[in-house]
Amino acid sequence: MSTAFDGAPPPEVLQMRRRFARNIPVYYLFYGVSGFLIWMPIWVIYLQEFRGMSLTQIGSIEAIFWITVVIAEVPTGAVADRWGRRVSLVLGGAMFCVGSVVFAFSSTYVVLLVAYLTIAVAMTMYSGAGHALVYDTLRQLGRTEEYEKHIGRSEAMAFGSMLVATLLGGPLVALIGYSETILVGAVFMGAAGAVALFLREPPRSEAAISGEPTSQHVSRNSVAAEPRRSVLGNMLGGVRVVWSSKLLLWYILFATLLSGVIMISTDFLIQPLVVYHGVDPASGVETGLAYSGILMSPVAGMVVGSLLAAWIASRFGERRSLVIPLMVGALVFLAPTLWDSLWVVVAIGVLAAIRGMIRPIATGYINRRIPSDQRATVLSMFELSTALVVAIVLPQTGAVADAVGFPASFGLLLVVLIGAGGLFALIWRLLHGREQARLAFTLNSMTKPQAAAPR
Repeated sequence: MSTAFDGAPPPEVLQMRRRFARNIPVYYLFYGVSGFLIWMPIWVIYLQEFRGMSLTQIGSIEAIFWITVVIAEVPTGAVADRWGRRVSLVLGGAMFCVGSVVFAFSSTYVVLLVAYLTIAVAMTMYSGAGHALVYDTLRQLGRTEEYEKHIGRSEAMAFGSMLVATLLGGPLVALIGYSETILVGAVFMGAAGAVALFLREPPRSEAAISGEPTSQHVSRNSVAAEPRRSVLGNMLGGVRVVWSSKLLLWYILFATLLSGVIMISTDFLIQPLVVYHGVDPASGVETGLAYSGILMSPVAGMVVGSLLAAWIASRFGERRSLVIPLMVGALVFLAPTLWDSLWVVVAIGVLAAIRGMIRPIATGYINRRIPSDQRATVLSMFELSTALVVAIVLPQTGAVADAVGFPASFGLLLVVLIGAGGLFALIWRLLHGREQARLAFTLNSMTKPQAAAPR
């Protein structure tokens, strides 16, 4: 029989650990189901071919979409911090389902805009909330060092699910049509919201969190006992956290510019590029299979990148784990910039692998430097910055692709990546170096032997 003196955790602590440990596999399932975005490999050509829009027009409405994300990110992050990350994920799945249904039957610009706005808000309900829930779950288990591994695996699950959706998307368009294919995706979004109901909400306040669950007991009612804050209070608190830390501010700008620029190439340019080179899924089942096979390259890249994220972070450390992807990404962008060929999808696949690494690495870096009270809000600001990059750059990219061609549009992304990305990375590295020097000085001062007392 264990006693309070034999070093074993009390039974209630072990029970608490088991309850929260179940969040990890449930979150894997949630992310896997929500990743079945079967409309992702066809949405651009759906708007081009079925709705008669040019890339410039699609870029314009996409700008509205991402501006909506920018406006909604911090408020929805504050909602997650105020009422719960699980609540935010459930609502996000429901709204994603509704928005997808409207998108499938958007016969007019107004209806299409309603669908875009609904999906944009749904995305912001997801972003930040899930990563915050996982990190605070790991804090309860005393395993925060596993964060990058679990986020990388969950995103690999999502991208693996997207890989299957991409394989099916092209043939389904040929068999049942664009709208019906999008409806299949809507069913999975609703199912993801249902899976989120099985998550257990960890404490969201520093006062209620036990960083060492072996020594402190978190009661079953600890979440309910947390101090209540208004949504506005959580928003302002999250903004203050980032604004007061120039290190976090510049890191977020750097990481999100890298992510946003690559996202434009993997999610926006690749579909019309493949159709431009003669592979149209609407032409028949065989062509649909070929289209899906080609678009599996970037999705597979994101799976690989997500799985490698934890290794990259541990192997190269915080200071180099995103700088190296920046340099490699700039080199890879040269291929689609200089070569107008269908084979550049291989390079886009490599860029997608870099994109798959970014979020686990970046959110791990941010999580280690922010309090739990505003965790979802601050992580939403990471997504907000990504959305802002896409909202600014994507319309210009679409216009250049229409007016000049795809190599020129990739060239524009390369210039943005090298110019702004290089500047942001340089400023962040200087601030990170200062932080590490301060920490080293503090640690040295704490461990320095005291001078011997005079005799």
